[in-house]
Amino acid sequence: MPEISHIRLSAPDQASLNRVLREGGAQSFPQWLYAEPGAELRILWWGLRGAIEPVATPDDGRAGLFPRPVDDWTDAPRAVVLATASLDRAVTDLEPLIGADWHDVGPDPVLAATCRRMTLGRGILVLAEPAEEGYAAECLAQYGEGPVAVAVDGTTTTGRAVTDNPVTDGPASWVRLGPGPAPYFLFLPAG
Repeated sequence: MPEISHIRLSAPDQASLNRVLREGGAQSFPQWLYAEPGAELRILWWGLRGAIEPVATPDDGRAGLFPRPVDDWTDAPRAVVLATASLDRAVTDLEPLIGADWHDVGPDPVLAATCRRMTLGRGILVLAEPAEEGYAAECLAQYGEGPVAVAVDGTTTTGRAVTDNPVTDGPASWVRLGPGPAPYFLFLPAG
């Protein structure tokens, strides 16, 4: 069964990532999270492991939807959120890799998007289509479709606390890593 694997970030300052993770309760930098030096803070790509073949990634704004095959069996993130211009098209695009067992989870006010989710091994993949102007629409305009947020175990007093989130339908805290379309960490209570 395919499972979410790695997340690759571009970060001008890795120390701020460490601070956000420590404040959220992480004891160490997660094995699945790679941060490389870059001019802007963004998620470059996400990985999927377990019986997948490399796919021909389209050479357009959808390229970020498609995972890279990674067969390293370290711990996995709790979830990855992918921004998409069309939920239905993204489901069709990803079906050959991961199937089509998506579940509607409705709107998320932080993402300003309508969401669907799918369980992949120990993690959750969330698709977020903008429902209005806001974070998901800003990410699409800046980077095209692809990863915009990662869920991790932890609790934090910073960020935006919510009673409902698109990953677990329960309480969580969204912590944005920078201005503009910078990625979010979604801190989820252990469960």
